[in-house]
Amino acid sequence: MPPRFPHPELSVFPYNFLILLRVNQGFICWHVSEGSLSIYFLNRFILAGEVFYLKYKGLLCFMQGWFRSVFRFFYFAFTTCYGIAGFAWAVIKGTPKEIAGKRFRTNWLSRIPHRLGLRMTVEGTPFKGTCLYVGNHITYIDPIVVLMHVDANVVAKAEILRWPLVGYGAYLGGTIFVKREEKSSRTEAANTISEALHDGNSILVFPEGTTSAGPGTLPFRPRTFEAAFLAEVPVQPIAIIYDDPKVAYIGDDTFLPHFFRLFKMKYIFGRVAFGPLLYGENTCEEARQWIETKQMKSVVKPVMHELT
Repeated sequence: MPPRFPHPELSVFPYNFLILLRVNQGFICWHVSEGSLSIYFLNRFILAGEVFYLKYKGLLCFMQGWFRSVFRFFYFAFTTCYGIAGFAWAVIKGTPKEIAGKRFRTNWLSRIPHRLGLRMTVEGTPFKGTCLYVGNHITYIDPIVVLMHVDANVVAKAEILRWPLVGYGAYLGGTIFVKREEKSSRTEAANTISEALHDGNSILVFPEGTTSAGPGTLPFRPRTFEAAFLAEVPVQPIAIIYDDPKVAYIGDDTFLPHFFRLFKMKYIFGRVAFGPLLYGENTCEEARQWIETKQMKSVVKPVMHELT
């Protein structure tokens, strides 16, 4: 029995739609449903009973991942632009920028991760009070998979401001940018972090300062840990682990090519592990050791996910 799809269900736009292209004696069919893309070759096109009969599924499956990544890119771009417009309108109406920014971040996070195929399991309990969250850094989606579970401002490198849409969206969401090669910028960022913690705002930082594929971490930079100690707030280590090594954004990777390669995958699986609260002057080394131990326990044969 060939697969069937009720016609009314396929007609829903924008998250469920159908594109047909006539070729020879049949049709090439692109079917998008809830962010997943399927491609078929139809040798018959039957509307009787409002049912499509699709006979040769998978003839062009090798193209499926690229169509998926393109769809996700435009969804990402549209949702981000929509959120930026909503932020601007809220500020025009008199909403404080900080509140409008948090609302923009919350709404964006409620839509984007699932559509991008992020399927991360959570271990441990995220601390809900004021906290310095510190995690290992593998790729640019690390802040997303953490912010799905905590409310915090992210510390990121200033280069992200040049990334299309991402930079401005991150800025509106309250990201603290730092030029790591400039001492004055590092000092300014440290002061901003300290003020935020004293004011009761949590901070998410990746103290390696750059990405690495792991397992294991690069040396942690201690300055933000000193700010947490002076503000008398706890440090919570977070171990981020992805099943597929292709997720890592390292070396000579650039954003757009890596984005399209990454989001060809139907799902991105992994784990976000929240560790114990740490207090005192030695939290930098304690956090790094906890994250490395969690990573090493999770070292298994990489799982490569099919683009189906």
